[in-house]
Amino acid sequence: MASAKGARNAAMWGADMLNDSQGRVLGELDKGYGAANGYLGQAGDLYSGMTGQGQQGLDRYNALTLGSGADIQKALEGSGGYQFNMNQGLQALQRTRAAQGMLNSGNTDTDAMSFASGLASNTLGAERQALQPYLNMYQQGLGGQAGVYGQQGAAASDHYGNRGSIMDNTTKSIVGLGTDAFKAGDQAKAANQQMMLGALGSIAGLAGTAMGGGFGAGGFFTNMFSPKGKG
Repeated sequence: MASAKGARNAAMWGADMLNDSQGRVLGELDKGYGAANGYLGQAGDLYSGMTGQGQQGLDRYNALTLGSGADIQKALEGSGGYQFNMNQGLQALQRTRAAQGMLNSGNTDTDAMSFASGLASNTLGAERQALQPYLNMYQQGLGGQAGVYGQQGAAASDHYGNRGSIMDNTTKSIVGLGTDAFKAGDQAKAANQQMMLGALGSIAGLAGTAMGGGFGAGGFFTNMFSPKGKG
């Protein structure tokens, strides 16, 4: 029968083994989480670059779309292509009117205004259309970043949830070992007490037998005190 001390030693050894195992498992779990988080961080950086590039196009698109007409016209005139086309178009119109002898007529001013208005409208539409890929890039970048953040959040939740579960299971196992050790100790004590009681009972029985023999014929005490040589 195992002793109470032996049961306690076994429980302590088991607890040490569980703690060592828990440390190794948690260490590997941390490594996996760190690696996954690193890869997600790299993906997030790529999406951040897309968002940054797309932001430039978004700012330009907003300048050509939002605000007053004067603000939009000012933003449009800031385009080098627009100024070049405007200058070239007006010069061509002046040459045409000069060749026709109508350079100083009112029609020349009207034609110039119509040309400028048409050029602004066409250029504005073309500029907005040209910025569409940047808007798509910006949206994809934002969506990608949001997805990465969501995955990082889920990974963190799973990681710390798993850590908590492992630590909880280890604690429960150690408590179980301690409980079993106490039970084993109690059982060992009870068994030892039972053996002692049994031994005492046997001794008492032997003593009783010896005492009883002294009062019977041929008993221990009778033989002991009988004169030697007498039959």
